[in-house]
Amino acid sequence: MKFNHVLLGIVCLAAAACHKTTCTSENYPPIKASRVEGTADSIRFNLSYYTSRCERFSGFKEFDSAGVHVVYIKSFFESCDCTDTLQRTERPFAVKTPGPGTHYYKWGPYNGAIDTVVIH
Repeated sequence: MKFNHVLLGIVCLAAAACHKTTCTSENYPPIKASRVEGTADSIRFNLSYYTSRCERFSGFKEFDSAGVHVVYIKSFFESCDCTDTLQRTERPFAVKTPGPGTHYYKWGPYNGAIDTVVIH
């Protein structure tokens, strides 16, 4: 009988761990970009977006799609109950200067604007 209660307790603990609520997620906020001056070896942008204190910057997601270099900001949300107000955040972004030609950059998943950079 004692063994059954211990076994039942272990099963209940395991089930609770399996159904544990997690409140973390990775988000991709909308971005606005502005080109800034820099050295000749890189193209620099200042990226601005809105975030709360419940989020932290976790890097960039970059990929090429149909000749356009697409850049997302990854923001890691770490709270189940965050009622914080949003604040404007700025983050620098630089890419090594590509060869001569026309290059296109798109910012974030929601902004349809594409920046064109011409290298002579």
